Amino acid sequence: MLWIPGLDMPRRPDVKHRGVFERPKGSGIFWIRYYIQGREFREKVGKKSDAIARYQQRKQQAREGQLPQRIPDRLFADFVVEFLEAQRARMRSFADYQRYAKRWAQRFKGRTLRSILPLDVETWAARRAQVAAAATVNRELSFLRRVFNVALANDLVERSPVKGIKFYRENNARVRWLADDEEARLRHEIGEDCWPLVSLAIQTGLRQSEQFRLRWTDVDFANGILTIPRTKHGETRHVHLSETALTILRSAQTRLKGPYVFASRIGTTSLDPKNFLHRHFIPAVRRARIEDFRWHDLRHTFASRLVMRGADLRTVQELLGHKTIAMTLRYAHLSPAHLHAAVRLLDPVPGTDKQDRTGTKPAPEAIRLPDGKSGENEQVVELKRKEQSGRYWARTSDPRLVRPMLSQLS
Repeated sequence: MLWIPGLDMPRRPDVKHRGVFERPKGSGIFWIRYYIQGREFREKVGKKSDAIARYQQRKQQAREGQLPQRIPDRLFADFVVEFLEAQRARMRSFADYQRYAKRWAQRFKGRTLRSILPLDVETWAARRAQVAAAATVNRELSFLRRVFNVALANDLVERSPVKGIKFYRENNARVRWLADDEEARLRHEIGEDCWPLVSLAIQTGLRQSEQFRLRWTDVDFANGILTIPRTKHGETRHVHLSETALTILRSAQTRLKGPYVFASRIGTTSLDPKNFLHRHFIPAVRRARIEDFRWHDLRHTFASRLVMRGADLRTVQELLGHKTIAMTLRYAHLSPAHLHAAVRLLDPVPGTDKQDRTGTKPAPEAIRLPDGKSGENEQVVELKRKEQSGRYWARTSDPRLVRPMLSQLS
């Protein structure tokens, strides 16, 4: 290009330096990018000239073997965001994990992964346990443990601070079912429009998520079977329906109108369970004056009524979709009335032999012996015959009674 004196030189195009980039574009903030053992690392510098100098410095350190082999520390909040994005497809309850992540990010705001110690986690868990249930604290600790396991697998930390932390013991023995009078009051308060949802839960024992996400394609009216495509354990299971449950489904207003059995007002989405519970179910429970009752207790009602009417625990286990029989034992409790009816089976029936019903043996033989001193008073001594020898022995340690007793037997 011809240069004419007095005219400005044309600008040279901006030279891009390898390993130096601007983020975000147009901000004037430059970063450098380099690699250690195949892993990418980035550093925020500032001006472009400083970034170029820093990159040259890192290259020189790499030639001389002075680059730190330890991976730079990461902010906990930033890593949790990346963790959620990477694990999103594998999580069944992503909304719950988002809530856990928000709580932990607030707790360790501005902290790096390596700066979090087991004492920090244990102190937080102790404070949290004062205001939340043990199961809630354990779920949040499980999420944190999963986060640090991923960080540990990627060499971002040397040790997980959750390792060695004792989880709280959960009380899973709570079983609350709906009595007949409570069911009548609840039906009156919730109304006939909403009662089919409650009644179907009692008749099938479906979990809340299974019932509210139920599609018409999962209902087999011909065979009376519901198909749950993905259960709590990630498997498919089949639920057999009673005639009452089939009647509820056949009379549903959403039938042949949309994909969901319990649909929202627009019809193309499923009914929001939280919306239904807070607007209809919980207020109806309060108006009916039913104490300590939740939606999941309808599942308890299903299992308890089956057992009280003679169903064996193995069958109840299959209907509930439990992996082990131990979980079924928690649900399969009997009412006090049935326990009283069971123990009353031990009472003798009028006109029958009491000894035969109780399984006791006939009373042992007894003899009356006179008092050794006066001869006026008599003392009853219990005798038992040995089957092999045919001899008698006495339950007494008084030597004065042994000799007279033997003389009477001879």
